[in-house]
Amino acid sequence: MGLLTIADHVQDITENSIKAGAKNVILEIYETDKEFTFVVRDDGPGIKDLNEVFDPFYTSRDKKIRRFGLGLPFLKQAVEMTGGSVDIKTKLGEGTTVKATFIKEHIDCQPVGDLITVFLSLLMNENVNLKIKRCRGKDCYEISSQVVKEYLGDLNSPGKIKILKEMILELEGKEA
Repeated sequence: MGLLTIADHVQDITENSIKAGAKNVILEIYETDKEFTFVVRDDGPGIKDLNEVFDPFYTSRDKKIRRFGLGLPFLKQAVEMTGGSVDIKTKLGEGTTVKATFIKEHIDCQPVGDLITVFLSLLMNENVNLKIKRCRGKDCYEISSQVVKEYLGDLNSPGKIKILKEMILELEGKEA
């Protein structure tokens, strides 16, 4: 598992929410020249052992399946190397919020990476209602899987995925 960019962390933490059983996930990204902050809010079951989540050998999943939860420990390490912070709030039966702030000016800050591909991948998940809010400075846009499905239907063809990618590129102010 190579979490080489901030976008990799965004995808990993958002996918954690989905794997934990959340039906509604909100991903917010706030970026300035100096900082990159992302917040993932979900309505999942919450984290029972919050004190353990940064232990790389802890997992909340079935103990019979050998897996290690390295995403949060890697996120914490990457964020703290920049002088940033990670904050997790959780309520059992109600959900979890993970907030991470990277200091982009720090020499150890990972590159942002390919957020558009992350957004596409997450929006294609049929098991969750995902809302994304992306702000760079004061310029913001929002996109939700529910609205995408209303206009494009299921994202089950390359043509529909291409349309969605072009739409996100336009929202990002980039050309296809």
